[in-house]
Amino acid sequence: MSRRALQPGEPGDPSEPEWNEARQVFEIHCRIGEPKPFKPTLVRASGKTKRQAKDALKQRIAEWKPKVALEGSYDPESTVVVAARAWLNSYERHPRKRPQNGRPYRIEIDRSTGARAQKDKFVIAESALGKMKAVDVKPYHVRLHLEKLNWAPSKQAFHKSILRMTFQMLVEDGLLDFNPALMVKSQGSVRRRRRADGEGAVNPYFSDEPCPFKPEEMLRYQALEAARFGKRQCRTWKGYRDYTLLSYELAARPSEGLAVRWDDVKLSAGTVRIAGTIIDRELRVWQVRKVIDDYQLAGHEMVVRADWHELDDEAVVRMVFRQPFTKTRDSMRTIKVAPDCLAMLKRRKVAAEPDQALVFPSRVGKVLSGVKVAAVWHSLVKDTELSWSTLKTLRSTRATRIAEVHGIPAARLILGHDEDSAITKQSYVNVERPVVDFADVG
Repeated sequence: MSRRALQPGEPGDPSEPEWNEARQVFEIHCRIGEPKPFKPTLVRASGKTKRQAKDALKQRIAEWKPKVALEGSYDPESTVVVAARAWLNSYERHPRKRPQNGRPYRIEIDRSTGARAQKDKFVIAESALGKMKAVDVKPYHVRLHLEKLNWAPSKQAFHKSILRMTFQMLVEDGLLDFNPALMVKSQGSVRRRRRADGEGAVNPYFSDEPCPFKPEEMLRYQALEAARFGKRQCRTWKGYRDYTLLSYELAARPSEGLAVRWDDVKLSAGTVRIAGTIIDRELRVWQVRKVIDDYQLAGHEMVVRADWHELDDEAVVRMVFRQPFTKTRDSMRTIKVAPDCLAMLKRRKVAAEPDQALVFPSRVGKVLSGVKVAAVWHSLVKDTELSWSTLKTLRSTRATRIAEVHGIPAARLILGHDEDSAITKQSYVNVERPVVDFADVG
């Protein structure tokens, strides 16, 4: 028996909801008529109950769009990489997305051509999946692509995000019936930097637990700093020890410590306000222009090549700038510092130039990149028992020391985390597990 011909936008009879044991949901589907020459589209939906599945299908039918090319960005014959580039173009122009957010996705779609580009990097554009026609992709194609990245969980997560949002765009535009990336299970990321003695976590078999310095390790690191910067002929940035002292005192993210201005420091009250962060990203020229206009950046608050005005709007350039707000709303915080840190700030204030805005400027008075500061850290701990550590270890260490004295809520305050946030104990504070003592119960 042949199917009834459906007019464009007309839904056919829905199927009965069927239980999917693997997904633990009820699945339902129906067809919607398409303008000629397209065949009817199969629309799928699911829910935890039959009613939820039927309601979800009605919603999908209401949101249906005909299969048409979208403003020339791509068409039904587009490959996965063409669709991914079209998605990235819309993502970068989204009014609620920060300009720097698109960069991690861009360098996973296409190979970078900059001085630091990796010649053997695995990118979507050069993969077998990237060259496939997007409408032919099935979940196992996505799974095979991601399995090639099992050695790099964070990179795998970026690729899955790109594919998930790209295919979702195609689903919403009516070019696909379902999102194949949503049907592939993610792999959890694993922190790879660990202590040489294997005692990085309370349980070494869970390597993603927080890894702050132990008290003796903190003393060891400070000794490494003193040995390097105590020399009279030291050529490295001489404000580095002051920077790590302030960053530790504030439990600041590395780029938050670099963004502190003298306007944020109240020497009479002994407080420092964290109100910005340094961003080091590759941006398109039109994004550079937008960042300068939106954030009203002064000359000392940004570093970008001098001829960027002459480049095409889609050209990519590296830019370092001070973002006038932090990662989250709760990260905007004011912290009272200890006497030794306050004495350091007073000393730097006396030595500062009259027009110096930043507490830690570069040699030419502009913003410093966190990449350069991280390079100093790595040069200090290289070939030592602390080689596993990074600049963010100071943030974790400070929060852990505070939690040991004042408890987890105090650690959340200085870290700038939400109240009752699980991130504090998952990523920063290593707390002792209590002894469970109910021996008096018979």
